[in-house]
Amino acid sequence: MKYTCAVAAGFFGLTLLVGCASTKSASSGTASDAAIREDILLGVVQIRGSQDARKLRGKLLRTLERLRGDRGSTAAGRKGRRLAIEGFASTLKGIDARLDFAENDSGNIEAAVRDAKRADRYLKRGANFLRAAARAVGVRIGKLNGY
Repeated sequence: MKYTCAVAAGFFGLTLLVGCASTKSASSGTASDAAIREDILLGVVQIRGSQDARKLRGKLLRTLERLRGDRGSTAAGRKGRRLAIEGFASTLKGIDARLDFAENDSGNIEAAVRDAKRADRYLKRGANFLRAAARAVGVRIGKLNGY
C-alpha cells in the first residue's frame, strides 16, 4: 500500500512538473521538445515504478513508439530524442535478458550467468543513455533501479 501511494504521488508530481515544463517550452516555441521531455520522464517513472518486467516491457514499448514519432524542434531536442530511443531500446534488451534468466535458466548455471551479465550490461547502458537524454532536454535524473 505504501509503495502504491508513493508511486501515485511520484506520478502526480511528475505530471505537474511536465505540465509546467510544457507550458514553459510552448511559450518559447519548442512544443515538440516538450513532448520529447515528457516521454523521457514518463519512461523514467515507468522504470522506477514497475515491479513486473512483462508489464514494464509493454509500457516501454509504447513509450519508445511515441518517442520515435516525436520530432525535436531544436538540436538539443533531437539529441535528447536520439539518446532516449537508444536508452529505452537498451533497457528493453536488458529486460528481455532478465526475463530469459527467469524463464529459461533453471539448473543451467552457465546460461544463467550469461543472461545475468547481459541484463546488467544492457540495463546499465540504457540508464546511461537515458540520463544523457534527460540532460540534453534540461532535466536531471538520478539512478534508475540501481543503475
